Amino acid sequence: MNRYRHQRIKLDKENGNRKLSSIEYAKISPKDSDISYVVKYGDSYGSLANRFYDDTTLWWVIARANGEFNGDLRPKIGRRITIPTDISDSIRELNNLNSSRE
Repeated sequence: MNRYRHQRIKLDKENGNRKLSSIEYAKISPKDSDISYVVKYGDSYGSLANRFYDDTTLWWVIARANGEFNGDLRPKIGRRITIPTDISDSIRELNNLNSSRE
C-alpha cells in the first residue's frame, strides 16, 4: 500500500520541481461500534491501522479519532485509545475533500 496514495503531485510554478500536495483529513465522529484499545510497546498508528483495517494508509483514522494529530507516529504506551470500526463515511469524506482540491 502506498501511504501517499491520496496525495497529488503538483509542479512548483517557480522552479518546475514536483512536490506532494497537502491532504485534508476527514473528521472522525465517535460511534457505539468503536473499540477501546490500550497501546502496547511497538504500536504505531500505521501498525494499528494494519491490524484493524488491513491497510497502513488508514493510520490517520486512528490518529484523528484520538484528538488532533501532533506529528507523533506512535501513541503513548499505556494510553487508552479509540479504534473506529465503521470508517466508510470517513473514507468517503476524505475522497470528497481531496477530489475537489487543486
